Amino acid sequence: MKRILYYTDVLPLLSKKEAALDKIQRNLEIFSSNSDKIRVIWHPYEKCEEYMKLNHFELMDQYQKIVEDFKNGSFGEFDETSDLKALTDSCDAYYGDYSDAVYFMQESKKPVMIQNIDV
Repeated sequence: MKRILYYTDVLPLLSKKEAALDKIQRNLEIFSSNSDKIRVIWHPYEKCEEYMKLNHFELMDQYQKIVEDFKNGSFGEFDETSDLKALTDSCDAYYGDYSDAVYFMQESKKPVMIQNIDV
């Protein structure tokens, strides 16, 4: 089974708001429907909720529900570690927003796809 690192950053959430939440939800549904082939490792930006609170993010409850539903599901893992290098070493491919993990994956010659909130 392939392990897909799914990284989400706080900036799309703060700038695109509901569109970013919808994109995360759709992606998780796709990952879930393909759980017989892949295991998703969701790694949000480590200070995501902190920055959302600082910016009075009005959709915080919706975001937290998506996170909680994912944690209660069985098709992936919610990763909060700070060692992105070790995390990328354990995964087969990358999907999500730009992050340092992209460079680690590229160095390892692993596939990288950057998500587009508008698609």
